[in-house]
Amino acid sequence: MSVTTHDNAIALRFADRAIAYQALSELKRIASPAAEVRGAVLIERLEDGTVRVPEGLETEAGRNTAVGGLVGSLVGIIGGPLGVLMGWGIGAVIGGGYDYKRVAEATGTVGAFTPHIPPNGTAILAEVREADPEVLDLLAMRYDATLQRRPVDSVRTELKAMEEAAERIRKDEAKEKRNRKRAEAEQKVKSGVATLKQKITG
Repeated sequence: MSVTTHDNAIALRFADRAIAYQALSELKRIASPAAEVRGAVLIERLEDGTVRVPEGLETEAGRNTAVGGLVGSLVGIIGGPLGVLMGWGIGAVIGGGYDYKRVAEATGTVGAFTPHIPPNGTAILAEVREADPEVLDLLAMRYDATLQRRPVDSVRTELKAMEEAAERIRKDEAKEKRNRKRAEAEQKVKSGVATLKQKITG
């Protein structure tokens, strides 16, 4: 009899940072036919709202999922301008020169799978294949963590939509910058011509 499995993206949110590290350590050691952890990363939000990724889980192939795969894509979204839509504050958006309203309009109602973490909060993002959700449900209970679970395919679709929105924003801003420079150059030429005419007629 075949066992039905589900590929899920999970987020575990913790109030205590030290507890989160303990949970990640246990997550790494899971060796159960009911749950296969394909990649995981611990994310910290510092007091000033910035995001730090202190530790990731390497897969058997030796690839650090903090910089690749679904988990890596999620981390990239959180650390970028679109992270503002998932509760990471507006610092990244302002720092990157992005227009917050434009980001919100471009992404519409897309709600990417990312944890809403308060300053000094910590979360684990992971990609798992589950035959029985009880394994991770119990882990969350042991560490008093809030568990969010979403199908991987759904998360990938949302991430793609957000990445496309970010690309549209980048292109729009580049076009506006070119138009602004062109207008400034034209104004300088007009001013120069006007000055020259004044000198000639004067």
